Amino acid sequence: MESHKLYGRRILHFLSTVKFKGNLYKHNSDSNYKVVEKTIKFLPMCHHYVVVPENHTIDDTRLNVTLLKYPYPKNAVSNRATFDFKSFRKLLSMKKMDIDFVFVHQPELLYNVMVALSDERYGEIVNKFLFFHWIDCPQSRGSAALPHSYMNQLGAINQCSKVFFHTPKSSEYFKKNYNKESSTTLNLDFVKNKSSYFPLASDKFPEPKPFNLPDKKVIVFNHRWNVSTGWKRLVEYTEDLGDEYRIWCTDPKAPKKYTGEVLPFNEYGYLLKESLCSVCFVDSYATWNLSVQDGLKFNKPVLCYKHPIMTEILGEDYPYFFKTKDEFLDLLKQVESDSGKSFEWEIPNHDKIFEMNLISSMVGCIKTDLKNPKDAYKWIYCILNGYEFKKDITNQIQPTIQLNSVWQYIRRWLLINGVKDDPNCEFTRYSISEENIKNLVDLTKDIDFNLKPITAKQTLVHNKNHGFF
Repeated sequence: MESHKLYGRRILHFLSTVKFKGNLYKHNSDSNYKVVEKTIKFLPMCHHYVVVPENHTIDDTRLNVTLLKYPYPKNAVSNRATFDFKSFRKLLSMKKMDIDFVFVHQPELLYNVMVALSDERYGEIVNKFLFFHWIDCPQSRGSAALPHSYMNQLGAINQCSKVFFHTPKSSEYFKKNYNKESSTTLNLDFVKNKSSYFPLASDKFPEPKPFNLPDKKVIVFNHRWNVSTGWKRLVEYTEDLGDEYRIWCTDPKAPKKYTGEVLPFNEYGYLLKESLCSVCFVDSYATWNLSVQDGLKFNKPVLCYKHPIMTEILGEDYPYFFKTKDEFLDLLKQVESDSGKSFEWEIPNHDKIFEMNLISSMVGCIKTDLKNPKDAYKWIYCILNGYEFKKDITNQIQPTIQLNSVWQYIRRWLLINGVKDDPNCEFTRYSISEENIKNLVDLTKDIDFNLKPITAKQTLVHNKNHGFF
């Protein structure tokens, strides 16, 4: 792993938190957090500073993950506009730590995050990645009264190094904002030239846990009960089904006749396994969907309204797409006639595609044709003489300076010239491998520099729930 080009790189994750129960952050049911977790798993060679809500139950003991508590708003709309500079800056000490990449899952706040870093004399060469979980447009707002934020989103795209959407079709929703006269025009080619993609696979299921199901033909509607998921079309298309059927919606907001019950994940798996099929009626705004993939994991058909995003997920030739009520009812009869037969359908390995896109985008940001910054050889000299931590090195070379924007340039040069940073340490901790020692010793042979003894012991505290200081 040490030979990986991304080994020792440090990533700051700023979240888009949308799932709270009271004051408690429900990370397990937050699809946005699941994306963060995937990026951490894809990048075991990096250290991850994850800015999490203050009240959470995230149990993460991985040495390459440090959780930093921050007071996120508990309202999804407020979260797009609210940033607490004072609290955020308390999380960071650029005297001790470094950031090579910022992963921002709330694109509207990229500017705020970067201004906060610049106040710490940092950020000029930090690589900025955006992850779009939703795109602001008339179809996605839910209410015409909500303030528009697409200008903030487009502004963040201008500033970022790379922007990730679920599919190439996703960014086209920006065009919906330009049906009226505006102070700007949309350069969608510019957006797409900066884009990469993070398609997502649904979660792996535990062993299904049996529970009592009605003695009926169960059709699962495993989507939120709102307009964007097509519940009105569901009601219309199933209104003439007989009493032998039961529509089971997994959203507690659904009317009682559609069950509307939250199930533990293992019981949800059992529901899918024992069902006749599941259905998806998403027919308007959508950038991705995890639930439409769940039934397929139990070899059960998913009857799906044909939508451009669903063809990206399931494949253009998926056999259970429909566009009309008659087509839906015909497919349902076909499923009934095939009941008892296993339906197998292979969809693309979405997570693997995401992983490859992420890593290639990050590697593409690493520059190798760099000039030697001033004092870089002194840093190497310190490391060769046993000074591992950034704080100790800067105290040797510039003891009277609290912060210096040049340090980030020195770090970038060190990492491409044989110096390693330990990803399992929450503080920047440098070392030099045996294979690189000779070359780096040669670079420092003319250094005339007196090292001072360390007066304050560097203490490692792997604190998972607080800032460092």
